[in-house]
Amino acid sequence: MSRQSDAKKARRNKRRATRDANWVPQDVLDGAADELELADVLERFDDLVTERGWLYSEESDEESALWFWPPSVGEAVGDGVTPVTTIVMFAEDDAEIANVMFVGTDDGYAFQTDELLDHLDVIEAYRLGDPLPQF
Repeated sequence: MSRQSDAKKARRNKRRATRDANWVPQDVLDGAADELELADVLERFDDLVTERGWLYSEESDEESALWFWPPSVGEAVGDGVTPVTTIVMFAEDDAEIANVMFVGTDDGYAFQTDELLDHLDVIEAYRLGDPLPQF
């Protein structure tokens, strides 16, 4: 081989090595896109409910995001029941389902995220001792 072809081969190998080092597998790209989309949905949901007075809970973690409605805090709720009306979104549901736990109960209601937004007035009006809303 000539020097020229050796140089050309070396440049090609260098280019391939650089390209391979920067290459990201498609399944990794897809997973990152899904996570970014989920983060965007959660951020928009958070903006909507916090504007209304809901507070993001410090008890949230990688598995769930929680918001609570401060005006609903119950004074004397028993063990095993929710002390404040709470919205919970689980990571496994991809922010498509929002679960609502009413103060003083141990039952939850599952809503599609957009459906929950339609019912927020009723959810926020509920207080300990009131009849549970019917949806």
